[in-house]
Amino acid sequence: MGNLGHALLVLLIATAAGTRIVSGAQPADPNDLIWFADIDQPAATLMRGAGVPGGFKTAVVSWNVRTPRGSSIEVRLRAHVDAHWTRWYEMGIWSADGTSGTRHSVAGQRDADGEVETDTLALHAVADKFEVQVASHPGASGAAPQLRALAVATSLAPDNGGSVDPPPRGAIAELPVPERSQRIATSPDAKGGGGDSWCSPTSVSMVMAYWAAATGHPQWDVDVAAVADGVYDPVYDGCGNWPFNVAFASEHGLAGFVRQLPSLADVEMLVARGVPVIASIAVKPGELDGSPYPKTEGHLLVIRGFTAAGDVIVNDPYGEPGAVRRVYARAQFSHVWQAGSNGTVYIIAPPDMIRTLR
Repeated sequence: MGNLGHALLVLLIATAAGTRIVSGAQPADPNDLIWFADIDQPAATLMRGAGVPGGFKTAVVSWNVRTPRGSSIEVRLRAHVDAHWTRWYEMGIWSADGTSGTRHSVAGQRDADGEVETDTLALHAVADKFEVQVASHPGASGAAPQLRALAVATSLAPDNGGSVDPPPRGAIAELPVPERSQRIATSPDAKGGGGDSWCSPTSVSMVMAYWAAATGHPQWDVDVAAVADGVYDPVYDGCGNWPFNVAFASEHGLAGFVRQLPSLADVEMLVARGVPVIASIAVKPGELDGSPYPKTEGHLLVIRGFTAAGDVIVNDPYGEPGAVRRVYARAQFSHVWQAGSNGTVYIIAPPDMIRTLR
């Protein structure tokens, strides 16, 4: 797997009273591989990242925010490559209110330095640091977005499934994540391809329902069609924009981030703490025995436990109702996860817990 980096975040927060500096969370150790900052500010912000040891070639930004009706945020990122700064790339325009056209990725961003692939900046050369801007756009009422947290996950190079997964730690108690299938009646306008393409919002719906039951917050239990409607990206024309799915959960009071993990051992530690993990995979024919599809260029599912042999217990949303729970062979799953997405996951949990999971 590629290097994910580690650094201290510094935020410049512009307010009516001027600009002040706020420090982000200090990494716990040199292997802490994600930037994550508690913000709780309604204003436009500029986040500066320190250098990334070993450099990076891809970056994904995710955010936790509350956007009152009609308001939105615009997230931009630039990288320092070959002694110069790239342009500011648009990493997403987000609003909980999708009716106003203020929620979408930005297409056509390709130049000599790199390109944005919906939600991921892919650079042609290794960068050594980055900066992130967040612009706040109030709604007609004047209510401004409340940005609570921002995360940047960087990676040096695709793993291509060649890393060796550590030995399993044995059975890990299976989490009671509700089973939901994406193969349901589509919405009237079949957003993003309808239920057949709703793996990401279905996975988010399952995890939100799990936390709703575990914490006594019924408002976190949102059905699949409502999540799909709330994360739909009309430019991508789909519901699988990674940061948008995390942002949706945050709009409802949960918190989370997108990141990349080097092995299933990291997932085991999270599940052992009671945290289900949404993982992104890609499967070629014959690579994942027992799956409800012969192949997929991109798919998301929920990891909810591990068997004594270390095999992976999942809720696979492509299963028909009643056949969502599956058990996949550890080696096969590790390969389709690492080679398919470089170990990309969504981590979604209550705000007081998320700070301990980065």
